[in-house]
Amino acid sequence: MVVYPFSLSEEEWRAKLTKEEYRVLRQNGTERYGRGEFCTFFPRTGFFSCRACDHPLYSAASKFQDDGWDAYSMCFHTGTRPHVGLRDGAEVCCNNCGSHLGHVFRSHESTTSQRQ
Repeated sequence: MVVYPFSLSEEEWRAKLTKEEYRVLRQNGTERYGRGEFCTFFPRTGFFSCRACDHPLYSAASKFQDDGWDAYSMCFHTGTRPHVGLRDGAEVCCNNCGSHLGHVFRSHESTTSQRQ
């Protein structure tokens, strides 16, 4: 089991997050296609952070239009440690708290030149 720098008990996670946030972030749930809060939100400045632990994940400039879920071309790094990681080859997670952020859809990588 991976140990992350930021951790809470399951009881503390449930108190901190809404039911839907807990389902997606802590139980690896999926938002409905095209319905995510940030699907159509493209700020020019700033950054996106983990909803669970507030760790900065992606710059606003790295976000791009995709098929219905948020998509980013590159994450932040501290030294050589990326702020976003992969579990089981396709599940995207926060490297600070381990929260589920989504999935990499390999079928899209070859057709979307912005992915890195």
